[in-house]
Amino acid sequence: MSLNAPAAGGLFDVSGRRVVVTGGTAGIGLAVAEHLVAHGAQVVIGGRRSDGETIAARIGASFVLMDVTDERSTAQAFERVAERFDTLDALILNAGVNLEHGEIESLDAAVFERVFDVNTVGVARSLRLGIGAVRDGGSVIVTSSPAGSVAVSGMAAYAGSKAAIDHMVRVWAMELGPRQIRVNAVLPGIVETEMTDLAGSAPTIELIRRMTASGTVRQPDEMAPVFHFLVSDASASLTGSLVGCHDGISAGFSQAVISSLAAGVASD
Repeated sequence: MSLNAPAAGGLFDVSGRRVVVTGGTAGIGLAVAEHLVAHGAQVVIGGRRSDGETIAARIGASFVLMDVTDERSTAQAFERVAERFDTLDALILNAGVNLEHGEIESLDAAVFERVFDVNTVGVARSLRLGIGAVRDGGSVIVTSSPAGSVAVSGMAAYAGSKAAIDHMVRVWAMELGPRQIRVNAVLPGIVETEMTDLAGSAPTIELIRRMTASGTVRQPDEMAPVFHFLVSDASASLTGSLVGCHDGISAGFSQAVISSLAAGVASD
């Protein structure tokens, strides 16, 4: 069954599902929200943008102002969600940042703390304040990254924040198992968004492209069907899983990388 067209019932059907997407005003979060709305879901997006209402209206969703680093803001956001939905079928925790540049000698401690505050503490805060609204048998989906398991010089804060999330997802899956709530992480690879800031940087795009098995840089809407699957009943047996949609970045060295290394060794 294709996920490119709304399903008429069945395991992949998400019509009528009530979903909250944090970090939903741009990038992957917005693409996921738009996809789910197109397939009949009722979606609320959370974010800090002043034009969030306009963004949500454009895709047929609702908006709540939400700063996941702020306890009061996050609590108030879920209070507003409760005014719209009695319960949630899915909670998608997508808010994240990648602010750091440089290795340990030059790393700004304030930047390091900010990355963890959004990517790790912010996710935990959002789940703690939002899980009471998720129905038994519902789905929690966290956006992580292959950076959590693939070490890259200069990315300690981002990679560390995602590695922590990956393990927390497994712990939460066990904690919420008695309620039949499944908790999984999606690990997008190289996706062209505002956060990755690849626009106009052809050498960077080419370098990253060579790291993938498929040689592909993805667009946000290509990630949406993976989230769709995890919202749907088709993923009923999946919990505590790290679902990679990263074109093999964490699988090993691509042929392009091996060829480049071999060429470099031969020229030495």
